[in-house]
Amino acid sequence: MDIDKARALELAVSFVSDQWKSLSEDEITVRIFSGGYSGRLYIVEDVSETSNTNPIQKFLVRLYGGKLIENDDIVKAGKCETSEGIVFFANGIQGLGPKLFGVFDGGRVEEFIPSHRLTEADLTDDNISLELVRKLARFHALQLPVPKQKRDILLMSVMYQDEYNKDNTLKLAKRVGIDPDELRYLDDDYVAEHAFLRSFESKVSGRLVLCHGDLNKNNILVRDTPDRFDERVMLIDYELAATDYRGCDLGALLVCKVLEMTDDGAFNIVCEWPDEKYRRMILTEYLNETKKLNYFKFDANGLDSVDHLMMEVDFFVMYTLQLFKGFFKKMPNSEFFHQQPDVMISSWLKFIPVMAKMYDTHKANFIERYSKVI
Repeated sequence: MDIDKARALELAVSFVSDQWKSLSEDEITVRIFSGGYSGRLYIVEDVSETSNTNPIQKFLVRLYGGKLIENDDIVKAGKCETSEGIVFFANGIQGLGPKLFGVFDGGRVEEFIPSHRLTEADLTDDNISLELVRKLARFHALQLPVPKQKRDILLMSVMYQDEYNKDNTLKLAKRVGIDPDELRYLDDDYVAEHAFLRSFESKVSGRLVLCHGDLNKNNILVRDTPDRFDERVMLIDYELAATDYRGCDLGALLVCKVLEMTDDGAFNIVCEWPDEKYRRMILTEYLNETKKLNYFKFDANGLDSVDHLMMEVDFFVMYTLQLFKGFFKKMPNSEFFHQQPDVMISSWLKFIPVMAKMYDTHKANFIERYSKVI
């Protein structure tokens, strides 16, 4: 374990509260809370006889550096722990996520909030969906001293897909019993697809905001009790936060609604693609909240109309699918990935063609709906 009890107590005394000074190592527990693909998370708990008098009985210790995402990964290019800490601190102050108790070389200490990972069952309640986009709108409105240079998702996708090794992938496919014909989408002409997307990017455009950058159900929690906004949804893990088109985050939300990871790391399709009624509902709520925040001149009849945002999301969802496909294609190069259970490996490999087919469907729909408009 990377954090022992002595180190946990040291961090508690430094950043959490003085009450931890009186505790011995026998009076606390330290256990792995989450493995994460880009970080390691531990929960520290006061289990002493006087724990009920401790104002903060539990807290989290996050160590940077994870399982699948290496420090030199393209998706982390230009990122730094300081920027992530700033975003985390600001979110805690604004009530959008857990509070930051402290930072140290190689990690940070965070508030523990009883909650569970977002599921499709939660999203069947429209109120949860509306809370989620309101939280996202507030996140997008944050004005923070972090780099303003726009991310380049297509470049990330190219870098990932350039690393694709067909032999490694087919070896794994054979191991888990997947017919190679099921993986024919692995050989698609992604360069041409990226050129297509690039040609439309400036025409679709949209507001540049502070995007979360990694919206999936693992990074969206539902609190056991409401926050100060009387809401339960909160966003976590801001490592990939950067300036980007708002449509990238909103498109990722729709993708994550459809996909869900089980505890064993396998992916499943848990619902149909959200219909237009649902999409308009959440985008209308997002725009209403954005207008209240008043951090730019709102153009209700143009760039900030529901119709324009619908187009943005319909377009940028294809960026998310390309990035996911690239990430999944590069995974067989990871030694850690080869050590995972067959059920996880099978699921990840099978999701490459799933995302490729989703992309083809969205591309066809986008061309049919918007080619004459833009």
